[in-house]
Amino acid sequence: MARVFRAKYTTGGRDGERVTRTARKWYVEYRDADGIVRRKAGYTDKAATQQLAAELERNAERRKSGLVDRFADHRKRPLAQHVADWRSAIIAKGGTEAHAKQPVSRVHRVLDECRIVHWQDLSASRVQACLATLRGGGLSSESSNHYLRAVKGFARWMVADGRAADHPLTHLSLTNADADRRHDRRALSADELRRVLATAESGPTRFGMTGPDRAMLYRLAVETGLRANELRTLKWGAFDFNGSPPTVTVRAAYSKHRRDDVLPLKRELVQTLGRWCDNSDSLDAGAVVFPTLPEKTSRLVRGDLRAARAHWICETADRAERRERRRSAFLRQKDDSGRVVDFHALRHTFITNLARGGVHPKLAQALARHSTITLTMDRYSHTVIGEQADALSALPDLSNGPDRERQRATGTCDIGSKSLASSLAFSLPERGSREMRDYSPSCAMDETAGALRRNVTVAESRASCASVQRMTPAGTQSPTTRRAGLEPATVGLEIRCSIRLSYRRRRGLVTATCPAR
Repeated sequence: MARVFRAKYTTGGRDGERVTRTARKWYVEYRDADGIVRRKAGYTDKAATQQLAAELERNAERRKSGLVDRFADHRKRPLAQHVADWRSAIIAKGGTEAHAKQPVSRVHRVLDECRIVHWQDLSASRVQACLATLRGGGLSSESSNHYLRAVKGFARWMVADGRAADHPLTHLSLTNADADRRHDRRALSADELRRVLATAESGPTRFGMTGPDRAMLYRLAVETGLRANELRTLKWGAFDFNGSPPTVTVRAAYSKHRRDDVLPLKRELVQTLGRWCDNSDSLDAGAVVFPTLPEKTSRLVRGDLRAARAHWICETADRAERRERRRSAFLRQKDDSGRVVDFHALRHTFITNLARGGVHPKLAQALARHSTITLTMDRYSHTVIGEQADALSALPDLSNGPDRERQRATGTCDIGSKSLASSLAFSLPERGSREMRDYSPSCAMDETAGALRRNVTVAESRASCASVQRMTPAGTQSPTTRRAGLEPATVGLEIRCSIRLSYRRRRGLVTATCPAR
């Protein structure tokens, strides 16, 4: 039962004493459809406020019984307000401003492209058509999937926060990003890495970073797998050089999956860091290791990559060799397959080097800090056809000696020292040889059927067949009808003769039986 009352409040009087006063308006206190006690301001007239209380109670009962849409108030609000609340929820959950900015901007773009204002305007067909239009305008399939994930994440939050009963985007699936790869990265080889590090070490200042700073940045990235934002926020206090082994810690506030990550360091890397630290401006625990690291880190790598490639091409004085090096994909920013090298390619190189070194996949997943091993092996482990061919050496050698290898090379490993024509004749399946055994005694009758077709006598046909059998050694089959050099012998003539004979028997053309049977 709703309660109608006047609220009382305390305020200061003329003499400075606290005075209790009664509000002019009446208030209604009631329970909504979810059983939550609500308080709503009424009117100065008590009767009108009692009518409002009765109306609020009726609406609560109707919503509780399902007769009234309990989400009607949220449907009236513009979706832009819900998106703003979603952004606040992401930050309140522990996400950073940059973490919330990207999905929110993607949702706003889809809503603006689809001209969706309220929740009831959101439909799967409109979102799907909008994404198709964006892909037609140059958006890649992978980026389209990112947009769809953002919109579906917002819709799921609307349901979880009690603002909608369900969302209409459940059945929308991602497109096949492999069919439209725009930015595939490749891993650098060891020789390419050495040349890039040497070029950066002796190179000029680029984008506010000196050459030695860039070389240290690249080496730290390629030997720890740290991402660009993790390196940008890395502080000296994150290093433990005296540990066994030495480690670096990525704090949860800067980690991609929001947890502290402790990564081991190579001894050689620690020694290089020690020599580089001597030229550092500040080694305080709270100081940033790379304070001049720019926002666009890919520009750093591309500049040093171009310089290293130019130096490598000019190393040789031979003009023909120079032309070959210019055509080569060595140290090129984009190879012949369209795969590119940017700063994140250093992380790809780190994980690929682990795979090439024979590190167990689960251990590589832990060092890469991936949630699934599929991401580690499929996306970040790069192999080339040469490495795949080398991997075949792990298969066992099934040969029995030099003879076997020669026969395998010529395709005659099943026959041994027999001639090529004989081996080809005897390489029929077991079914063919079995049929030859079954039907070879009927050669005379088969030739009789052939004689009828050629209008010759039966006696001449049997005589010709008998001459062929006399040429065949005793106890063996007659697999051939002629032999001409290395041409494969004709096999299965007796089978075909038997088939023709059976056909003529069914038609009543032949009535005699074979004497051999």
